Amino acid sequence: MRYLVAPLILGTAVSAAQAAAPSGKDLEAMQQRLDQLEQMVGQLQAQLDAERQARQKVESTAVIRPVSDGKSLKFQSPSGDFAFQVGGRLEADFAHYDADRQDLGDGTDIRRGRLYAQGTLYRDWDWKFEYEFADNSTTSTNSKGITDAYLRYKGFAPALITAGNFKQPFGLEQMMSAHNLTFTERALSQTFVPGRGIGLGVQSSGAHWSLAGAMAGERPEGEVAAEGDEGWNLTARGTYAPFVDPGRVLHFGAGVWRHEPNDSSNALRWRSKPESNVTGVFLVDTGTLTAVDDVLAGGLELAGVWGPLSVQGEYMRADVNRGSGRDPSFDGGYVQASWFLTGESRPYKVADGIFDRVTPNASVGLGGIGAWELAARFSTIDLTDAGIVGGQQDDVTLALNWYLAPNLRLMLDYVQVLKLDRPGNLADGDEPASLTGRVHVDF
Repeated sequence: MRYLVAPLILGTAVSAAQAAAPSGKDLEAMQQRLDQLEQMVGQLQAQLDAERQARQKVESTAVIRPVSDGKSLKFQSPSGDFAFQVGGRLEADFAHYDADRQDLGDGTDIRRGRLYAQGTLYRDWDWKFEYEFADNSTTSTNSKGITDAYLRYKGFAPALITAGNFKQPFGLEQMMSAHNLTFTERALSQTFVPGRGIGLGVQSSGAHWSLAGAMAGERPEGEVAAEGDEGWNLTARGTYAPFVDPGRVLHFGAGVWRHEPNDSSNALRWRSKPESNVTGVFLVDTGTLTAVDDVLAGGLELAGVWGPLSVQGEYMRADVNRGSGRDPSFDGGYVQASWFLTGESRPYKVADGIFDRVTPNASVGLGGIGAWELAARFSTIDLTDAGIVGGQQDDVTLALNWYLAPNLRLMLDYVQVLKLDRPGNLADGDEPASLTGRVHVDF
């Protein structure tokens, strides 16, 4: 009996196991269910990833954070798509003059007092607005009003498209910011540059070259006659630097400017101060030239940097086409050299073909003595031709600059007029001298 029970129990267990085992159809259904669950999990993960990326994008564009560049107050999104910056500059001058025949007037002056805002929108759009508060138009080539007010598209970089009020591309010193000039004032020949105007500009650059062109009208505060079209300017400038290394630069440049004055007045005027701006006296002056059809001007540039040594020069000529009478031609230029006693070099910006801000090796207040620079310049201008007696003037300038920090500088210029030939004018034959000092700060 015992031998019959054991097989019976074993057979029953095997039958139960066979009955409990899933069939092939059941396994297939289970696999389909697992596949569906995996698909659902994948979809949920994709949704979570998309939501995370969207949240990061919103955070990167919406959250503006302060960014320090050591010079100004700037706010920027982490992505860099949006940015906002405010800043300004202040230049306070004093001057003493030594003249025999014409009093130039010792005194003080706020040469520049500007505030600006600039920024970036949606990565490809830059904008800037700057206003000059120093209202010294009676004694200065600088006057109160809007300086820069433009919108720039950089989506085709390196090509840039600018619309608004901006500097028209012509001349090396003209295109450089006053922050970065070696002397307190630009050279005599800079009277020929067109300055700023409202218009459209295009520029591009490569590793060793830059090219810019613009068509513009008058400055925003310029008034147009009730009857008559506004004057206009067409400018172009190209630069080439065969080598650009830290402390080693060679620069060539050329520019052209065509100008048609307001067709109601058909007039223009060129004049220049003695490379010191506190005085209100212009030693050379063409007076108002009438019946001017157009002006064609050209300029050449040459500059180089070898360690602490820098040399620079420009020549400009302007040919005036008058509807009646003789057509005068005027010209001018300068050569200058500077040496950093503390070893710094002038940095060069290839994209614009200009020299940039000098940064001391060790700023005052950070354990250093700043940067010390000695400089000399000879400049000349001739505004006498074809019956126009505007005068001929030669100057020599000696300068000492102390860069306490990248945005803080003390400047001292001694200017000696070597020649002043202007028959019929009180200053004819005079050789005045000036000592001009400046405190410059920008932020």
